[in-house]
Amino acid sequence: MSARLKYWLFLFAIVFATFTVIIASFAGSWHSLASEEKTYIAHLIGKLLPFPLIGAAVLCLIIGGLVSLLFHNYIIPILQLSEETRLISTANPDYRVTPRGAKELVRLAEVINESADTFTRMQKDIDAHIALSKAQIQEERNRLAALMSEMPHAVLVCNSDGQILLYNTKAKTLFDPETVHNYADQQPQGLIGLGRSVFGLLERDPLVHALELLQHALSRGQAAPISNFMMSHHGGTYLRVNMAPVLADRNGSEQIMTGFVLTLEDMTTQIAADTRRDTLIRTLTDDLQGALSEIRDSITEILNNPTMNRERLQQERQTIDQASQRLVDKLNQARDNYASHLHEQSKVEDIPGESVLEVLARNISDRFSCKVDFHSDAGLWLKLDSYSFVQTLSHLAGMLNARHQVTHYNFTLSEQQDYLCLNIDWQQAVSAELLDSWRNSPLISNSRGNTFSFAELLEKMSGSMEYLPADNNGGYHGMRINYKKPEGPQPTPLSQTTQIEHRPISYEFDLFEQRGDAGMAKTPLRKLTFVVFDTETTGLNPSEGDEIIQLGAIRIVNGQILHHETIDQLIDPKRHVPATSVAIHGIDPALLVGQPTIDKILPHFHHFAEGAVLVAHNAAFDMRFLQLKEEKTGIHFDNPVLDTLLLSSIIHPNLKGHGLEGIAERLNITIVGRHTALGDSIVTAEVLIKLIPLLEAQGIVTLEDAQLASQKSAFAKIGY
Repeated sequence: MSARLKYWLFLFAIVFATFTVIIASFAGSWHSLASEEKTYIAHLIGKLLPFPLIGAAVLCLIIGGLVSLLFHNYIIPILQLSEETRLISTANPDYRVTPRGAKELVRLAEVINESADTFTRMQKDIDAHIALSKAQIQEERNRLAALMSEMPHAVLVCNSDGQILLYNTKAKTLFDPETVHNYADQQPQGLIGLGRSVFGLLERDPLVHALELLQHALSRGQAAPISNFMMSHHGGTYLRVNMAPVLADRNGSEQIMTGFVLTLEDMTTQIAADTRRDTLIRTLTDDLQGALSEIRDSITEILNNPTMNRERLQQERQTIDQASQRLVDKLNQARDNYASHLHEQSKVEDIPGESVLEVLARNISDRFSCKVDFHSDAGLWLKLDSYSFVQTLSHLAGMLNARHQVTHYNFTLSEQQDYLCLNIDWQQAVSAELLDSWRNSPLISNSRGNTFSFAELLEKMSGSMEYLPADNNGGYHGMRINYKKPEGPQPTPLSQTTQIEHRPISYEFDLFEQRGDAGMAKTPLRKLTFVVFDTETTGLNPSEGDEIIQLGAIRIVNGQILHHETIDQLIDPKRHVPATSVAIHGIDPALLVGQPTIDKILPHFHHFAEGAVLVAHNAAFDMRFLQLKEEKTGIHFDNPVLDTLLLSSIIHPNLKGHGLEGIAERLNITIVGRHTALGDSIVTAEVLIKLIPLLEAQGIVTLEDAQLASQKSAFAKIGY
């Protein structure tokens, strides 16, 4: 019950009691009189009655004024004081009570503020000690993050129900390779994210079978079982999957599986290369057999007919010559194709040419104390095994330094039509025998322990090499390496700035303790998954044709805002955007032309919000836009909904300012990107995180509690 309602009920009770006592007194006196006295009093009633009534009214006014002063100077300030004090102790230690009301309450507010200052200083000291204690743990977590982010394969860690607890950047790239702007072309597959199910990403049956194998191995006492299998993925890709259990001790001795780790490697390219190799071998065998048969038949014919006439003999010779030429062509083609196959199988990587030369120059300078100059044309990228490439050329530099005292090298990388050309100049004459020895000597070892030469490395790279003769024709002063340009688009350099900072991996290990989403209504707010969203629109009247022009959303899992799991999408409303609307959100209507329409965006947003509680500020407004699109898009949002406007009014019914700015200021939240869909979503998410402990302090712990409390808010009656 609000303080205003209490005030009017109290005032009404006083007026009612006053007039009831007066009327009851008159009634009692009247019934105690004799009939003659009643007749006499009846003649005087018109003169006697007004004065008691006027006195009662005056008394009510006096009492009402005193009650009003009591409420405004004591009752309401005390209620506000209690709300602000709880705000300090629960959500915002930097908040200070505004002194208001009687002098005694003003003094009490000052004492509370002084206590809050002392509490803040003590809290900072405690936080400093806690931060020091957590430094080592945080360092280990950072090491884990760095290790996982740099792993060459995709990694997923899941609990036993298949909820994702951790994923690295390789996994995000594998399952979400790029931001898709044309949502109509998206494949119906799951989204990767903390708390989401791995069964939405990968086929369920192979994973369940692998889990059963691991459970069986553990039951038989195997210490570290691993399950390996292949499976197909959306889009025709093939994955090699390794599954290992995450074990935890139970009762100090027995180990149980609380989750599993998946490492995934995309084998599509290798399988395609193996298929091409098999096809190459089969085709080569057929072609060789045909050519050799022709040659053999011609030779047999010549041997069996020594008196063959000249014209027939010439025909047989031509047959042998043509067949042998086809044989040479097929062998050359096979060699080129096999070189391409080796190139695909090697550990190649995309790397800027300037970076390769810089590493090479530093390696030679540090190892042999030589001067190295290098230059690369801008924008050149190489696709090669950079480690082997650098090591073999460094070996050449060391050999030339030891044999001929070469101390100065010049490396130049340039583009020549279909090839990239690397010129190496050492400015002294060197014999071809020495260069051939280096070129053909086994210098590099692969992961299997096999060694190969630079010539073989160059063959894998589909490249060639030539020596550059010295001016006096007495040797060679350098060499030129021609390397075939990588096919396909060049990698885009990484952006140096980002608007939202996030970790190289994402993890939330507390999800090990959660089991599915059954009974969401009874789930504590702290344990729920939220999707906080906001819209920017052409106007404030969805029922009169206004449309959404921007949708922003961000996920919260286990109280953690996931800045890397967001939606920030402009939408073409297919209608005019009024200037009054542009003045608020600042979105240029020209930017909306060509963007996806709402019927393309809502399926993606529905998928993004699957299994989560929707949260918005003034959610009735945003949800009305979504509801009006249900018939057109066939998308129905049946998620539970929470409104931070309603939650704030529940927590602070006696404080003013339940707009997003007012709540953020009260909770000490910095607003960035106001009136942008994603910016407002992030602010609303931070507001929700700080409202949860305030709700818990009032006994509102679960989703069901929050929904029931929201229905009692005065703002719950707002409609659009």
